Amino acid sequence: MGPKFACGAVRCLFVTALYVFLIRHGETALNAAGVLRGQLDVPLDDTGEAEASALGELFSGVRLGAIASSPLRRAVDTARPVAQSTGAPLEIEDRLRDRFYGEWSGHRFEEVKRRFGSIDAAPGVEAPQLVAARAEAAFLDLVAARDTAVAQAGRPPEQDAAVALVTHDAVIQALLPRLLKAVNLATAEFPTGSWSRLVSSPTGTWRALNLGEVPGNGRRPELGARSRAETSMPVESAIATRTDECSGPGLG
Repeated sequence: MGPKFACGAVRCLFVTALYVFLIRHGETALNAAGVLRGQLDVPLDDTGEAEASALGELFSGVRLGAIASSPLRRAVDTARPVAQSTGAPLEIEDRLRDRFYGEWSGHRFEEVKRRFGSIDAAPGVEAPQLVAARAEAAFLDLVAARDTAVAQAGRPPEQDAAVALVTHDAVIQALLPRLLKAVNLATAEFPTGSWSRLVSSPTGTWRALNLGEVPGNGRRPELGARSRAETSMPVESAIATRTDECSGPGLG
């Protein structure tokens, strides 16, 4: 018999848990300067290259079936070390690109916020609902493709039962509320070079096991439920204490 499926409201998922890692790209010079990046295609700076390398080392040996990356250079150059260390194929997914800030890309975050009251209110900025919709569609398509690939190969679902998305802070911030409806994400932080780990349930819902982790903090991207248990702290409590661990402005 082939793998068994359980169908939720949106997609059919394996009864065996599927893990998805959300990885934010490494730092760029514009991150360090507090400037909105958006779809400006800027490279990683030295810190960002070190963060990408650290992620590659951290994920070495993790059974990833696929990695999807935003087409922007800072995301692709973060994804490559992870692909190299895991042997997972790397594909480009346009729907994971950063939020479009229009003419405000290249301007300081605080400047735009001061002028319009919020980034959302600035004219020409992509609506957060549109960012969330395209990111969720990419997420669910990647999950469905992994389910199908494993089923067609006749392998146990435990093998290659994880995928990774390498993207941007604005995308992660827009996507997670759609997936984690029971978790308060208002104070969540996702530093450059950070990773988060989600796990599926048989009903098609998602649960966060890690949010905004960084290499070197003692937590590892395992395919199991141990990482958060090792900290003796639920995700909701960890979010509230995350601020001191984070550096650099978000939104890119």
